[in-house]
This record gives sequence, structure tokens and C-alpha cells, in this order.
Amino acid sequence: MVVQFPVRAPVTHGPPAVGITVGITVGMTVGITVGYPLSAIRAGGWVVNRRPGRHSSSMPSPFAITAAEPTVVLTEHRIGEMTFTVTNMTDEPVQARASVVALDPAPPAWFSIAGKADLTLRPRATAQVLVRVEPPLGAPAARHAFRVDVANVARPEAGATPGPSCAVVVPPSRAPVNLWKTPRGYLATLVGASVGGALGELVVFLAVRAPKQQQCSTVDCAVGNIIGQAVFLFIAILFGLALLWVGSVIGAWVGLRVRRYLGSKTTALFLAVLMVPWTIAMLALLAKLTDSLAVVVLVAPILLTAVPGALARGAVLLIRTRHL
Repeated sequence: MVVQFPVRAPVTHGPPAVGITVGITVGMTVGITVGYPLSAIRAGGWVVNRRPGRHSSSMPSPFAITAAEPTVVLTEHRIGEMTFTVTNMTDEPVQARASVVALDPAPPAWFSIAGKADLTLRPRATAQVLVRVEPPLGAPAARHAFRVDVANVARPEAGATPGPSCAVVVPPSRAPVNLWKTPRGYLATLVGASVGGALGELVVFLAVRAPKQQQCSTVDCAVGNIIGQAVFLFIAILFGLALLWVGSVIGAWVGLRVRRYLGSKTTALFLAVLMVPWTIAMLALLAKLTDSLAVVVLVAPILLTAVPGALARGAVLLIRTRHL
């Protein structure tokens, strides 16, 4: 004998359920079925229903996500990028948010959204999402999968729409055949450190002004002027060296990032550590080799910025990849 009791019950989140029908079969099982969009999980004689975390196949997705290419192959020691297109499939404007999901043991920190992850989509409109892939310098050669998910900000309970599964291929690190023709970041580091150091010195030149000397008629006044000039020169030199160091480190980091080389932060850190002892050693060497201020002014920028920048980049490459 089967007794059925049709019941209407409200649902607090998401689209309303079609209804609930309770059926009792004497001597056998008890079942509860709930209409769309709830999904069922069977456990013994019960049919237990719960709301899925993602859009089910029966629910039309508000977004369509496509990738320009299914696979991105990274250039050795370079950052990779892949473009995804997100389309609003509804007839209403939607505020969406994109996120990158790593699908295997690849660390999620490798993947990031370049630019804004929030998208304002008009009805049937599209938007571009640029995914940046940045494994650490020296990462072992491998193939990793990831995808882009897009969620409706106004309806987080509806879950995110998953995009297509894409792959990123990390190439092995090989010894350069020709050190001058194989891009490894030396030139970007050298140019960035030199330009950054020059800008730091330019700031010192424009901002620092020598104090005016007093017209003295006594020995004490003259001694005071000399001491004042010496203190000013000492402070100006320290200030100039500090800006030279900071400008070189920031310039090296910016140069590597602009050229999309891996290991920009590590190279900048190595350069920051190397700059102080290197500067002291080079200034002492120049003091022994020449007394000409003009020679020091011409040679110092190269010795104090470009050379340590190239050394720092070489040290990072040797440590991380075992190759210069």
C-alpha cells in the first residue's frame, strides 16, 4: 500500500523548489524527493537532497568561459600569460568575479589574475581575463592544469561557473648555448639597476643644496663654515649612496618584471645585500687607483650599479637553475 502526501514548502536560498512529495511504502522504504534545482544523494532506503556547490548540468550557467589556447608553454625563465573570455549569457547586467583554480599539485600561488578580477558585464557582453603564470625560477619541468571560475557577486550561494581546463608547460632549465644570445635577464638587470641608480643620484642633485657660507671676520666663524661644509658633504654622500642603492634595487626589479623574467624579487634581494659591501670595496679601490674626481664620477655609476646587478642575477641563476 502506498500513501502519498503532497506538501508545498518554501526554500530560503536560491530558486524555489517545485515541491516535496512524501511517499510511504508500507513494509519497504521511506522516500523524500525534492524538485529542481536540488540534487539527490541516496543513502540506504532514504533519498536525501542537498544543494550543489556548483551549477548543475540541469541549471543553465549565467556565464560562458572560453580560452584563447588550451595550453601555454612558458619560455625558459619567463612569466607566461593566457587570455580567457567571459560572456554574460543572461539578459541582465551582472557583476562577476573571476578566480584561478589550480587543478593538480601545482601551487595556487603560481597563478594570478593580471589586473582586476571583478568584471562588470552588460547583457550578452564579454570581458577579457588575463591569467599570469609565474612559477619560481628553477621550478622542475612539468605540465600542470588550471582553470578560471567566474561567480556572480550578487548571488554567491549559486556557486561559480567553472571554465575549461587548460595546461601550463614548465620547460626544463638548460645551460645556454650562447651566453650573449640566450635571454636570461642579465641585460634587463643591468639596465634597470643603472637607470634606477642614475635616477636616485638625480634626486640628490636636484634636492640637496649646499648651505650658504657666512662672511667671517674671525677664526671661529671660519672654522664653523668649514665644519658646516664637511657635515653637509658627509650627509650628502650618505644620502646619495642610499638613493643609489635603493634606486638600483628597484630598477633591477622593475627591469626584470617589465621583461617578464622569473626571479625578479630574488635578484633584487641579492642585489640589495650585495650593494653595501660592494660599494665600500669599489670606493676603496678607486681611491687607491686614481685621485681624479672626474674619473671617479664617470666610472662609479658603472661599478656601483651595473656590475653588482649582473653579479646578483648570475648568483640567482646559478643557485636556482645550476646554470649561469
